[in-house]
Amino acid sequence: MHMSLGNWTVLMDNFLFTLYIPLAAVFWSAVLHLVNGKWRYEVRFLMASARALFPMGFVLLLIILASGRHCFPWMGGESFGIGEPLNGWHNHIFFNMREIILYLVVWAFCNHFVKLQRKEWPDADPADRRRFRNIALLVPAVYCIYGTIVAWDFEMTQIPRWWSPIYGPYHLESMMRAFLAFFIVSLFVLRQRDSLKRRINDYVFNYLAQIMLALTIIWTYLFFVQYLVMWYGDLPEEIVRFNNMMNGPNWFLFWVFFFMNSFIPFLMLIFTAMRHSPALMLIPSASILMGTFMEHYMWIISPQADSYYHTPFLSSWVDVAITGVIFATGCFLWDRQMKKDGLYWVDDAEKSEQEVPV
Repeated sequence: MHMSLGNWTVLMDNFLFTLYIPLAAVFWSAVLHLVNGKWRYEVRFLMASARALFPMGFVLLLIILASGRHCFPWMGGESFGIGEPLNGWHNHIFFNMREIILYLVVWAFCNHFVKLQRKEWPDADPADRRRFRNIALLVPAVYCIYGTIVAWDFEMTQIPRWWSPIYGPYHLESMMRAFLAFFIVSLFVLRQRDSLKRRINDYVFNYLAQIMLALTIIWTYLFFVQYLVMWYGDLPEEIVRFNNMMNGPNWFLFWVFFFMNSFIPFLMLIFTAMRHSPALMLIPSASILMGTFMEHYMWIISPQADSYYHTPFLSSWVDVAITGVIFATGCFLWDRQMKKDGLYWVDDAEKSEQEVPV
């Protein structure tokens, strides 16, 4: 099957979602514990079960690294006229080694966190609780450091020597919000299936929506500041990337992801009635998910966005096939992990007897 530049970009976009769903799940589990959120006991094991996606993410990472210049144009010697020669950060061997090693280390760290989380309860042994708290304190640092490196390698340095001091925070904040949108949709589907041992109450959706509203405001601010610094400073090498996205053949996708990530969810989430309705929450969540997918697609392909036209899912059936296979595989892995973690009723007889707290 021949894959074009746009197809490879869609694959990389899918990889980022596959990576950040389990990574952000661990991040939010740790944050809810650190802020002593009482409702964390209703969702933290559901979040933790997303670790089942780590193996699939690793396979996708190996495929992307093996593709070489198809996913990273600088590997083929393309620097787009900026910053010759390439620096040490773009060394092929160093690049592949750090991606594989860091992924495996973060994967192992997240599994260790989940293992300790199973022992953490208000009446658990104080030593176990203290050990879990110490690991939870490290989770935000691991998320931010690793997320920043992912932002650099998979998006920012697609154009060698393209600098952005705020791109790392912008990237990882975008993905932590996308996970909340994904989790809201997942919770709604699980409630409709009525197969969870512990019921997900409506107020959980409201809490998640409030966090998502705050992150929407922060995302808009970070995006604007990044553009403002480059435009006001009149930095031609940096602003060229925005010009490619805003004025190239895919210019409409730039405005699509901007409005779907900012104004549309903001104008919905500010209303209390919207936040308290699980069904209505699907609308801003879907907007953020689609907007985030288009956002990272545009950042990855932007070095060639001034000369290459490709609309994800509409320009090629390969995009649909790639995303469909990854999505179906991810759902299967996550569903199987939830069964292993004992989050589902085993049978109707058990369900009719009592609701066992998880």
